[in-house]
Amino acid sequence: MSRVSDTRQRTREAAANLVASGKHPHELTVDLIYAAIQQGSRTTINDELKLWKDERAKADALGADLPPAIADAMRSLWVAAVEQGEKVFSEHRQALESDLAALQQAHDELISERDAALTAADQLRHEVSGLHEQRAELQQQLASETEAKHDALGQVQALQQEVTTVRADMAQQLEAARQNHDRLTTEFQATVAARDAAFQVERDKANDRVEAAQARMLQETDAAREGLRQAEQQLAKLRQRSEEQQSSLTEMRLEIARHRRELADNETRLATLASMTVERDQLALELATARGQTAGLTAALQSAEARAVTAETQMAAGRKRKRSE
Repeated sequence: MSRVSDTRQRTREAAANLVASGKHPHELTVDLIYAAIQQGSRTTINDELKLWKDERAKADALGADLPPAIADAMRSLWVAAVEQGEKVFSEHRQALESDLAALQQAHDELISERDAALTAADQLRHEVSGLHEQRAELQQQLASETEAKHDALGQVQALQQEVTTVRADMAQQLEAARQNHDRLTTEFQATVAARDAAFQVERDKANDRVEAAQARMLQETDAAREGLRQAEQQLAKLRQRSEEQQSSLTEMRLEIARHRRELADNETRLATLASMTVERDQLALELATARGQTAGLTAALQSAEARAVTAETQMAAGRKRKRSE
């Protein structure tokens, strides 16, 4: 678990402990929490304390109109659900942080390899430039030779023509490779864009489903609270009546049990929404993998350029050997 997530968890624990010791939620401050946990930034503590107070206020508001026993039970369920959600979220975040660290390490290794390849290519280009300068000097010396070396000059000219032809062929091959790379890059970018668009659509749909589910859950919760309130009113009337109406009282108790089951169903829907969030994170990982393939195509193009430089070096060595003969 990262330092920030540990600070957030300990902030919640310290707040709960202070309330249990007699403090009211609105009396809790960043200084009190920091004095209790002795770690983390005050900004992180302030953000998490605000979230905790909002959750506490929602739980208190949910049980404001209920009998004390039912309100305490609902608060206990709410606290257990929040703690379970935080635990699951912490585990998922820890797994994502581990994957991110591995991807960052792989990216750093690729960057190092690319820098080494670029350095080697610069050295080879420098050597090729030196060979070109030597060739120019030899051409000047050959121009000042006597007529006895005219045959050797003809051979050099033939070699130059061959070099020109080979260079033209290499230039065509390199241009073809670059065009192929551009085509593949364009196709890949189009594929990535299509996946991004599909991901955005799926995410929007998921968000719509989440919002609809939350709205439906709030409506059902309000209906349950209204049903409980009406049940309490009817129960008060029944207590004033004679004991002959015990059967009606039993029906009201059954109605209260049904509303409690509806509240439990709402908790199940919340768990379903959490699983939808996990599916969205998996789509993000697939997008990162596709971007890694683009880096592989770039490395292939650099390898082709290195082979071209090697071929040019070999041709220069061949010309030198022929001049020696």
